[in-house]
Amino acid sequence: MGKKSNHIDIPDNDTDKLIEVLGLTNNINEAGYILPDGRLLHLDRSNCFKRKNHLDVLKLLPAFLGKEHTIIDTDMIAFMAKEQLVRFCIDGRIHTAVKPTSEQVRKLYSVVAYRSNPFEIIISNAAGMTLEQHTVSGPSMNALVKIFDRYSSVKQDDFNEDEFCIEEEEKYFTLTFRPAMKTVGRMNKNSKMIKMEPLFKEATQLFMRLVKQSRNSQ
Repeated sequence: MGKKSNHIDIPDNDTDKLIEVLGLTNNINEAGYILPDGRLLHLDRSNCFKRKNHLDVLKLLPAFLGKEHTIIDTDMIAFMAKEQLVRFCIDGRIHTAVKPTSEQVRKLYSVVAYRSNPFEIIISNAAGMTLEQHTVSGPSMNALVKIFDRYSSVKQDDFNEDEFCIEEEEKYFTLTFRPAMKTVGRMNKNSKMIKMEPLFKEATQLFMRLVKQSRNSQ
């Protein structure tokens, strides 16, 4: 007679951990994230006592427990990129940090194609920089695919200047990424050497352009 197994499935990644805690749903009104396979993460959106927003989800993960700083949008976007999640709100917002899978695009199409209210689609990269924004109403599948193909042609001059500012110091110009309020680049005034954080190297040309604009305005 065989022994009964005491094996307990341990979640392999953060997405599995969230599924274990929050569960899945087939109700698009209750969903907050679309998983890579097209399933919906349950955020209990209609329950005013239990519902969670998109940032609350991160607070459930071991990596964010005990964090001293407040969890902000750029933390969420980095998490979305790592786990390949699509942020979704039935009220009219779709947000991606990497190119969605075909299953995610099909799920989005099944939801937004026949709704009368417009949806804002925000295309970000893993660092949180906005690449494009679109407003769609009843889009075709081809229209959605074309929007997300944006990830295949990211260029260095595609970033939103409003998300950055430069500051002038005695020896350096520094580039600050506003959403995270952190310095991501530095230019030596004498040597013109530029040092960028790895995730922000693609914003080097934008940094140079902002420095030039600053000098011209003086």
